[in-house]
Amino acid sequence: MHAQQYRAAHPDARSETKKSDLGGIAAQVTLAICLAVAGWYVTSTTLHNLSTRGITTGFDFMSRPAGFDIAFSLVPFSSASPIWMALVVGITNTLFLTIMAAVFGTLLGLGVVALRLSPSPAASKLAAGYIGLFRNTPVLLHLSFWYFAVFSALPGVREGFSTSNVAFLNNRGLFLPAPVADNWVWALACLAALLPMVFARQVGRQHPTSTFARLDLSLIGGGVLFCLVIALGVQSWDLPAPAGLGIRGGLLVIPELLAVLVAMSVYSSAFIAELLRGAIRSIDKGQTEAAQALGLSKNVVARRVIIPQAVRLVIPPLTNQYVNMVKQTAIVASIAFPDLMLIFGKTVLTQTGQAIECLTIVTAVYLSISLACAGLMHAYSKFLNAQGTQR
Repeated sequence: MHAQQYRAAHPDARSETKKSDLGGIAAQVTLAICLAVAGWYVTSTTLHNLSTRGITTGFDFMSRPAGFDIAFSLVPFSSASPIWMALVVGITNTLFLTIMAAVFGTLLGLGVVALRLSPSPAASKLAAGYIGLFRNTPVLLHLSFWYFAVFSALPGVREGFSTSNVAFLNNRGLFLPAPVADNWVWALACLAALLPMVFARQVGRQHPTSTFARLDLSLIGGGVLFCLVIALGVQSWDLPAPAGLGIRGGLLVIPELLAVLVAMSVYSSAFIAELLRGAIRSIDKGQTEAAQALGLSKNVVARRVIIPQAVRLVIPPLTNQYVNMVKQTAIVASIAFPDLMLIFGKTVLTQTGQAIECLTIVTAVYLSISLACAGLMHAYSKFLNAQGTQR
């Protein structure tokens, strides 16, 4: 209101404001034109140089047979599969690594922060040392340690570890019994695993202090139901068994995957623990004292007062951490794990010579996954904030 009155009383100021607005628009238009010209110049020069060297451009190579095998794949793949199928394998492997490392890293981070905030000086110092060690050393160092010094250094097949001839651990990986079941059994098991969490949420709205409202118990119950449905619906078990110089049958977890999961989970847990500690410490102590004055126990205060507020505060920095984990998966190519970077940014690039196309696809995929992760976490944060406002 005062600004409008000032402009009405001083027409010169109004004209100066219009001039500055026009100047700002002109600067933005000039910058956009310069960027467009620079982009056109770089693109045209690159295409000219490629054509001069006889290098073809385009994405026709995506339909050619791959001509190589992939050691680990969640989808069916063979050397006769098209190259676009190798891209699908790379994307699924990268997503699998990110999700598994995020889940294990978050669970481990919860345990570390519990020790870090423990009243026991020994436990607190142990957790502080853990956080300091893994936060101040590069993730590539941890990856190399777990792969070369631990899993690759395991004994051979004949001298390896075994559990009642059901599970085997050696330098070729971890061999586990694999359940043979229809797809509907797996879907039903996933739905059954969600039931305890839904039940705990409903109970928590009516009786926040009830034991059945505890999230940790609901997660344990969900895991038990998942295993129970699989055990009842499984048709048979594919058991691993020694055969000649190797092991046949069962589910094989290759050493590269073991090293990646352990290294990324342990490394990220240190950062997640510190983020959680900062969020919990930022909660006003007066809320804890008020809740205890109402007769609530320390566990109930932590579950119903401290943790819900800490979760809302930790979502933005935690989103950053998860997005970083997506990008960190690219380093697993250093131990030859077939992720997106190794499959498409190296193997396919070397075979086809289509460097620009391959690297453009890899860049677009990493960017899409990172933006999708950030978007999901942002939506979850808005959902939590809306719930807090309703209460």
